Amino acid sequence: MPDQAAPQDAPARPSRIRALLGNQFVGAVALAVLVIIGWEIMSSLTFVIPSPVQTVTVLFENLADPEYLFDLRVTAQSVAMAFVIGTLIGGGIGLLLGLSHRLRLIFEPLIIMLNGIPKIVLYPVLLPIFSLSGSKVVMGVLFALFPVLINVATGVQEIPRVYWKLARSLKANWWQTLVHIIFPAIRRPLLTGIRLAVSLAVVGVVLSEFFATRYGLGRVVLQSYSHGDYPSMVATIMLLITISFAISVALWQWEKRLH
Repeated sequence: MPDQAAPQDAPARPSRIRALLGNQFVGAVALAVLVIIGWEIMSSLTFVIPSPVQTVTVLFENLADPEYLFDLRVTAQSVAMAFVIGTLIGGGIGLLLGLSHRLRLIFEPLIIMLNGIPKIVLYPVLLPIFSLSGSKVVMGVLFALFPVLINVATGVQEIPRVYWKLARSLKANWWQTLVHIIFPAIRRPLLTGIRLAVSLAVVGVVLSEFFATRYGLGRVVLQSYSHGDYPSMVATIMLLITISFAISVALWQWEKRLH
């Protein structure tokens, strides 16, 4: 009898997993339906908000326009550059602050202050230094680097001391310690910081495009608002939100697989 019980219990866990995934899917679909219904109701109350069908129609019309695609490419390139540079700078500074208690005491108040100020106020200073195209990349970097910096610094500080003792006992050099001790230990906070950095890089670049730029989706949003073309404005905003959300979900799924 005990031998027969094991095969019967074996499929229980996969079935629970499938049930959980099914519940999550149903919940996501229900939430999407509620959002669309609320959106439709709001569109009937004010002319500023177009209906979901009208928004999707205008979005596809915009995506068929070569000028709109060029604006999309300009914004995407700026966001990609800002994200990569911000992640590298933030990760490097965070690593140094996490490893050095003295540096952390010196620079932590400055980092807290810089992270707390509205970074867009620095844009008029950056504009004459880095030009139109470069200033929005720098602004995106300023938005993106802080979540990576803070998460990496915190992750390095929380590495158990036994890991450092193990590295010393094995006489590991700096590179071996970085690859085999530090990176595996901070993987989770690093990926969390990267997920936040993607969305914030989009925010920084698009906000910069509101003020002074020749091309980009931020300029499209501002011009659509100025001309009263609210369907195009909302469609572009929804496109930016969808892209940021899709990248964030993809990184989140990657993080789950690694763990």
